Amino acid sequence: MMKNRHLLPLIGYSLISLIVTWPLVTHLRGWVPGLGDWGQNLWALWWTRQALLVEGQQPFFTHYLFYPEGVTLLFHPLDVSDGLLALPLYGLLGGDVTYNLMILLSFVLAGYGAYLLALYLTHHRAAAFIAGLIFALSPYHFLRVDLGHLNLSTIQWIPFYALFLLKFVERGDKRAAALAVFFLVFTALNSWYYVVYCGLFSLAVIFWPGRKQLAVSRQQIAVSGQRSAVSGHHSSFIIHRSTSIIRIAVVLVASIILLLPLLLPMFRLLSSTTLIGAHNPLRHSADLLSFFVPGPPSTWAGWFEDIWLSYAAQNREPGASAYLGYSVLALSLVGLLDKRWRPQSWWWLVVAVGFSLLALGPQLQIDGQILDISLPYHWLATLIPIFAITGIPGRFVVMTSLALAVLAAFGVVRLSEARRQPSAVSRQRPSFIVHYSLFIIIFIELLALPLRLSPTDVNPFYHTLAADQDTYAIIDIKWDANFLMHAQTIHHKPLIGGWLARLPQEQAAYLDESSLDKAFVRLLLGPEGAALTDPAAIRSAIQSALAEHEVRYIIDHNNAAGPWLQGVLGWPVVFEDDEVVVYGVEGS
Repeated sequence: MMKNRHLLPLIGYSLISLIVTWPLVTHLRGWVPGLGDWGQNLWALWWTRQALLVEGQQPFFTHYLFYPEGVTLLFHPLDVSDGLLALPLYGLLGGDVTYNLMILLSFVLAGYGAYLLALYLTHHRAAAFIAGLIFALSPYHFLRVDLGHLNLSTIQWIPFYALFLLKFVERGDKRAAALAVFFLVFTALNSWYYVVYCGLFSLAVIFWPGRKQLAVSRQQIAVSGQRSAVSGHHSSFIIHRSTSIIRIAVVLVASIILLLPLLLPMFRLLSSTTLIGAHNPLRHSADLLSFFVPGPPSTWAGWFEDIWLSYAAQNREPGASAYLGYSVLALSLVGLLDKRWRPQSWWWLVVAVGFSLLALGPQLQIDGQILDISLPYHWLATLIPIFAITGIPGRFVVMTSLALAVLAAFGVVRLSEARRQPSAVSRQRPSFIVHYSLFIIIFIELLALPLRLSPTDVNPFYHTLAADQDTYAIIDIKWDANFLMHAQTIHHKPLIGGWLARLPQEQAAYLDESSLDKAFVRLLLGPEGAALTDPAAIRSAIQSALAEHEVRYIIDHNNAAGPWLQGVLGWPVVFEDDEVVVYGVEGS
């Protein structure tokens, strides 16, 4: 029975993951989900393996970008947690298959984690399974996948952290404490966004009423109502609040201590360096309508295009992935109306509303119009400057989805019991019908089919580079970070220049130049190169810099820089096709 309690849900979520990501299972090689940032996330899997198993170093600094000086990856979404899980797979299956398996795993474990959390709170397997379905299939999750955000698609550690934190706070279980610390640290290795969200959730847990009230209230309701239970709850809440604070502090402090090797250099870097790449919160906040309108990549987004287009133009992430689902909201309401789950259900409601308010960003937006109404995100960002790390408020909605999944589980329990019959034989059939019907309704509403896929093929010349075992650098003249980083997972050669989500300003200066030739000179010669005007002097300085940086090839895409490279530098073409022209650097 205990084995089925875990095995059957895992099998169920595995099958569901294959269905909701169709046609991914038939395109595991040569394709990956999403049309956005998948290249840099695939690179993160590759670099974690390359650093740990090939270079023999920690992965938070690389010489493979901005060679030869290298660049810090402390503020880049490196997603080391997925990288560690992918270690045994990447070498055997390759980057694309491994990436796809990580995406599928995110659906399986997100469902399973929310299932375990809801099961702990309700002791009802069907309700818990539906809660897992709601969280795994949340529109937020699908949008992360569609945008190529493997790191943010990895939402599964959040419910595991919530589960073990609640267990530790309630029971004082040392094993639960250790697991809560583990999952919070693992979340940090995945995304700093989610660490902040878990931190705020931890503060809310100070006021969590606990599950003990449930057992008491069920008994009291059956006998004489819940008045005495509520009274007992208030006294125990006051007595145990300090214990809760201490236990939460233990988890947070232990996690911070384990993360100090990352946090200390991050703070040192912030104090000495200006980083570029910060987001404008207003452009990444949820519009109020987006909570109630299916947007991309929902299967039903086309039906409501006239609505969400009005605010999608204002928001960089369509609909801010904030759609909650009417079936989910209805079930949550049923759970709230069931007095047996109070006051716990009200606590989860406060969590859902609180994170929804944060997702709305610094100012209220309705139908694409920004109103002069400041919201909690603005106050927090003003009071706590480090809160600016959450520069995309719309992502807070992932916590709303988890809270609503729990509330919906309460609702499923209520509906299950409402349909029970006196006969033991007939009791199970109506419950099955209720559960199956709810499953189908939620499943259909939250679908985002078909999953959009992107090809991972690259120009044959990159495979030629991969076969060359010599050590040297290349310059790839294509200002597309995702392409460059994906291509590097194929050719394995250091790049002069590059891109990161958070980049030291001095290393990003060349990206601000107005033309390719100026960017090229700035990249190789630094700000001093801007003073050079004589073509012969420029050629001589560049040739010296290329030799110093061990550059062997310069790859030009669509002949974007060809006239300048040939006219000023005159290097020979060593490879050419319809996509690229490759120049061999003389003297290298």
